[in-house]
Amino acid sequence: MTPFSPQISALTVELMPGVRLRRLPNALHVESAYDLICLSSAVLGGGMLRTRHILNLGLPPDYRCGNHLADLRQAALQLGIAEPFVGLMTAARIADAQLVVERDEAATVAAVVTLGISHPTAAGISPCAQVIYPGTINTIVLVDAELSAAAQVNALMTATEAKSLVLAECDVRTAEGHLASGTGSDALVIAQTARGKHFEYGGPISHVGAMIGRAVRTATLNAVRVWRARRAAEAAAADPIVP
Repeated sequence: MTPFSPQISALTVELMPGVRLRRLPNALHVESAYDLICLSSAVLGGGMLRTRHILNLGLPPDYRCGNHLADLRQAALQLGIAEPFVGLMTAARIADAQLVVERDEAATVAAVVTLGISHPTAAGISPCAQVIYPGTINTIVLVDAELSAAAQVNALMTATEAKSLVLAECDVRTAEGHLASGTGSDALVIAQTARGKHFEYGGPISHVGAMIGRAVRTATLNAVRVWRARRAAEAAAADPIVP
């Protein structure tokens, strides 16, 4: 199965100088004019990587992993993206992706979130699963600044804390009734331009960490609201009230 078909022209937004987000029908493509230093849990290009491309590929709900890396590479080729690149996959609706940008005199932070919470999990409580169901929360954070190695790891933690706090505040729960901390297949990317102001720390009360926390929090909160509104509309359409 080929899950990617970029027939419709992209909507492009400049996130920061030289870095833009292209929103296609079933993919989000972050493209940079220069190398980004990425730290991620992405399925392709995870860990530490220098790249100019981050791809979040949308998949049908019935997609089953098997040739997922080949599918990612094929989608990238169709977009003219050569490796190395950071590749993520999601069954969440690309059209419902949420973007939040925070700017001040020291830095710019952008958070892009795609979210599905049909199968939430609770870290430390949910048991190991043999099958990972679609429902990923993918978070891409771009920072127009220079982060130390420790600050970039801090930023990863801060973004995760912000996401999990939103799920708790929205009372997202697992099938067993526990407060959810995420889903079984969440992925996160922290990408820095490594230019401008240097930040030694990226925790939630550091300058850049607070910006990251606010951006991820707002984008995730908006994504949960959109997901729930769409689910409610679908349920109403499937079971209309007959007078």
